[in-house]
Amino acid sequence: HSFVCGRKLVKLKRELDLFGEKMVEYKQIGFHNLIRQMQLVVSYLLISNDSSSLLSGQNTEIKDLLDQATKGNDTFAICHVYIFGYIEAYIFGEYELAANMIEKRQEVEKAMSRRSLYFGMIDFYDGLVFLAMARKTNDDKWTLGAAKALSKLESFVQTGKANCEHKLFLLQAETKSLLGENENAISKYDSAIAVAGKNGFIHEQAIASERAGDFLLRNGDSRASQYYGNSNMLYLQWGAQCKADHLCKNLPF
Repeated sequence: HSFVCGRKLVKLKRELDLFGEKMVEYKQIGFHNLIRQMQLVVSYLLISNDSSSLLSGQNTEIKDLLDQATKGNDTFAICHVYIFGYIEAYIFGEYELAANMIEKRQEVEKAMSRRSLYFGMIDFYDGLVFLAMARKTNDDKWTLGAAKALSKLESFVQTGKANCEHKLFLLQAETKSLLGENENAISKYDSAIAVAGKNGFIHEQAIASERAGDFLLRNGDSRASQYYGNSNMLYLQWGAQCKADHLCKNLPF
């Protein structure tokens, strides 16, 4: 759960590498494969590279992980690959790829007695992807999916406020932005950024800052550059050099 909580990526990579070596040493291949997708995501976030080649470059190993999990009928492992794959895709703005992975995960979950929750993280990123797709396509199915994810996060806040409150604020901000409620939206973005920082979720503080920058840019507000600058700084503090470079490369100014 260190990735979920925003642990610094350099430290997390070191821990994952050590754990992976031990799992191989003790011939616990199933556990090794479970963390392999996290190792890939962390490595790609750390290393400065072009995001498109980053995403395409992992396809062979992801296919191998999926093939092994499918042959073993390990639905949890299959979902695990999709979950961390679509989180990475979302972070790099590959929303269609992220949405495709979510739909594949949801199909697998139909055969599971219970789904992985990760303390609201899945509903959070589901909601973010759905809202991005709703803005891109104007398809009501994405708006409906986002509303369901937001409702689930409201329940998580009741039992884990420190883990989920900033997530809820960001989904609310993105929803209000989609609906054109601009004054309320910026207030929610600011709340998401502040609460994520207060509770140590530096990676999601960076994401909230970037989304706020996107919102302000769409509305011709010069403050966008401040939020993008803050997001870039936070990504670097997290250790995500590749994402920081990607953000700078894709800014329109």
